[in-house]
Amino acid sequence: MKTLENYLDEFKEKLKIESDYQVSKELGIARQQISRIRNGEIAIGREKCLRLASALKIDPLEIIGTIEAAKEKNPEIRAVWIKLVKEKTKA
Repeated sequence: MKTLENYLDEFKEKLKIESDYQVSKELGIARQQISRIRNGEIAIGREKCLRLASALKIDPLEIIGTIEAAKEKNPEIRAVWIKLVKEKTKA
């Protein structure tokens, strides 16, 4: 399963962006937040997920589910999120 960092890298590639600073500008977030995302400290909100998904031409639930699965502590609920993401990536 992909991580949020993977989606950011795909976003950079798709938009032909070279720096995380440019990614932060495109998403409307602080540069420091990109670093914190890459370090697994924070995630992004649904609005930014929609922006990423739109640029990548994927279902936003794929990114939202990935984020939710990563932060979910309950293994059963985490498994539900992972299943959802797998279903979205097959579509």
